[in-house]
Amino acid sequence: MRVEAFSGPLLQRRPWVAALLLGTVATPAGIVLGWLAPRPFDALVALPLVLLDIWVGPAPRIGTAEGPTYGPTLVRIVALVLGIVLTWLLYVVVARLLLWRLVRADDQQ
Repeated sequence: MRVEAFSGPLLQRRPWVAALLLGTVATPAGIVLGWLAPRPFDALVALPLVLLDIWVGPAPRIGTAEGPTYGPTLVRIVALVLGIVLTWLLYVVVARLLLWRLVRADDQQ
């Protein structure tokens, strides 16, 4: 059985693992901030989710004329899930780029 020694910090040894962790933690915060922010500012924190929401459009009316309601359709649910996954991927890539810059800056000093 082979045991690896912890010779350096997590950022230098496994940058993608650190980026996945940061992206996974930042995604729910970004989605909640995007949900609370008004329309032009929500794209700053959850761009793929907002773009898919705009692309799908408003939900159709379901119900009678006296009490129309807006129900979720399969297309909206799939767009929501796809938007959350793409937002997560965006955060992972941004975290990886930031970590790459930090590690590179530390190596140059």
